[in-house]
Amino acid sequence: MVLENEDIAQICEGYSLIQKKDGFRFGTDAVLLANFFNGKKNAKVLEIGTGNGAIPVLLCAKDKITKMKAVEIQKEIAELAIRNIKRNNLEDSVEVVNMDIKNLEEGNTYDYIISNPPYMVLDGKEINDKDMKSIARHEIKLNLKEFVANAKRLLKPRGELFMVHKSYRFLEISEELGKCGFSVKRVRFVHYSKDKDSSIVLIEASKGRKNILKIETPIFLNDN
Repeated sequence: MVLENEDIAQICEGYSLIQKKDGFRFGTDAVLLANFFNGKKNAKVLEIGTGNGAIPVLLCAKDKITKMKAVEIQKEIAELAIRNIKRNNLEDSVEVVNMDIKNLEEGNTYDYIISNPPYMVLDGKEINDKDMKSIARHEIKLNLKEFVANAKRLLKPRGELFMVHKSYRFLEISEELGKCGFSVKRVRFVHYSKDKDSSIVLIEASKGRKNILKIETPIFLNDN
């Protein structure tokens, strides 16, 4: 059932999402990250901050996973994600859990973590810490340092983290990953067009493993 304040978005062929008209809606970031993910299909996968469940649906649609757990801190949004998993008949593949990732007691459990974490730092300006969009976008409930530390805690040794973030924070992200024993493996910068600076970056990093960094061909959205 679709409520009055909701609508339907076709996420890819044969799959759709219920979204809040005035809430945080899935976009290019989720599609890019799902495409960037290249983990082994039968591995244990965790998503930090699933939102309305777009990334699990995309990964299933692309036949990239068999099972995954998707954690969402906001109760109303977690309930929406559960409805979307049911809508797409993915209950056997995806478990949505409403909780703070910092309270997930599954250390050294997952082969892969995938996430589109909050990307805007708190700069002292007044922010509504109860607003669903604000929590999804701003580091209110989970900042970068906490995100990386919990990814390290939950990943198996030599496990891998896939994330999408803002390009201007790339050096900060790389430094934080290094502090927690990660090694950046792959990076792909995303541009709106060839005459625009990169706004988004895709990152794969390994826990406890040294990598030779691979910087992949940039993505230009207006060409793709």
